[in-house]
Amino acid sequence: MILENVPKMFGIIYAVVALFILAYLFYKDRFNKKIGYLFLLLSTLIGFLIFAPMFPIQLQLILLRDISALGAPIVVALVGLVLFVILTLIFGRLFCGYLCPIGAIQELLYLLPTPKKRITLKKEFIIFRIVFFIGLSVAALFFSVNLLSYLGITAFFNLNFRSLFVFVFIGLLISSLFVYRVFCRLFCPYAVFLSLVSRFSFLKFKRNEKCIDCKKCEHACPTDEAKPNDLKQECYLCYRCKNVCPVDAIDYTKNKRG
Repeated sequence: MILENVPKMFGIIYAVVALFILAYLFYKDRFNKKIGYLFLLLSTLIGFLIFAPMFPIQLQLILLRDISALGAPIVVALVGLVLFVILTLIFGRLFCGYLCPIGAIQELLYLLPTPKKRITLKKEFIIFRIVFFIGLSVAALFFSVNLLSYLGITAFFNLNFRSLFVFVFIGLLISSLFVYRVFCRLFCPYAVFLSLVSRFSFLKFKRNEKCIDCKKCEHACPTDEAKPNDLKQECYLCYRCKNVCPVDAIDYTKNKRG
């Protein structure tokens, strides 16, 4: 991190405040691309400056019982983890979409004009992520092995290019130019919980009575979550479905069928 003297709580406070701002803008239909870019850039910058909020890393450290590396009391870290699970249950995966530095930098890279490979293996990706999480947990709890460190996230955001693992994360970032959010969809341990609760989120993108079933939203969605009866558990609220809809038939609204 660059600003070592800044408390990591600043990152948590930013994430909470920003999440409520985003939720308000979504609900009032005042969100747009420029606002999205602003939050993505700001979240990425915070990741480099103070390495927070990095909940996947915090979860890994808690499993390792490495309290000294947390940078905060374990109670505070646990409260932060639980808080954003609750907020996801209410607002959907706004944290993943715009406020996690790891997700934000992948989103920014995917926005670049490169050829895209739309992989719609939603269930398979979720199963792989769960299996990876189980392996990560077993390795941490029984062998004190930090599997997530081998992906080079900490080294990358700390600009530690002496670590060979940093190039693993750089490889994941390069893949994110072409495939949507590779780390989030396959390796993020925290996403196991956020994906689970987001299927029951109080607020989601839903079609309204204006829908003409043109399927443009379905083709635009990078995670195959735009069909009428999709659970939206892998929806990152990226707004692509809203942007391509020709009749304004998608609302961020209370969860209901249709």
